[in-house]
Amino acid sequence: MFAFIKRHAERLRYYDAITGMNKILRRYFVMNSFDGALTIFGLLLASFAAGVKDPLLIVKIGMGTAIAIGFSGLTGALLTERAERLREIKKMELALHRRLDNTDYKRAYDFAALITAAVDGLSPLLVATILLSPFFIIPLPHAYYYAFGLALVFFFLLGVFLGEVSRENLILTGVKFLFAGVACMGIILFLEGI
Repeated sequence: MFAFIKRHAERLRYYDAITGMNKILRRYFVMNSFDGALTIFGLLLASFAAGVKDPLLIVKIGMGTAIAIGFSGLTGALLTERAERLREIKKMELALHRRLDNTDYKRAYDFAALITAAVDGLSPLLVATILLSPFFIIPLPHAYYYAFGLALVFFFLLGVFLGEVSRENLILTGVKFLFAGVACMGIILFLEGI
């Protein structure tokens, strides 16, 4: 089992060396996690302001929304990444005056397109499931408060992650993402009050 994992980890590193997919995966994960979290956060805020008291309805609408975002990300990224990767392969083929169909380069580029699409599609679904989890175990209205707290913590942690990537102040980048969530909350609650 260990040999199997080691062999596949080495293959992933090799594919990353060829394609540089690690940077793209990070970007897609952060962007779509943030999109999914902010979308579900907005949905929960609007539901709370509207007085929705059916947790099953909230979960169904939230998961339906997350599935739509995830499917959009999956198909959009798959088609976009495939086109970009195919373009790069064709440029290499022109430069080398040969086809690359059965090479590690082609396999790496195909894999990169698939894995980026999977990350793009699954990240908002994962985040939505986490943010909606209080509605499975905590009665209303407390489930709303826990979900709001989870969303705010998630925004901050996502910012900290980007701060680590960019080697900036972790707290400051965390606060920037947190501010985006709070600003969204303020706008939604203001509009709901009109």
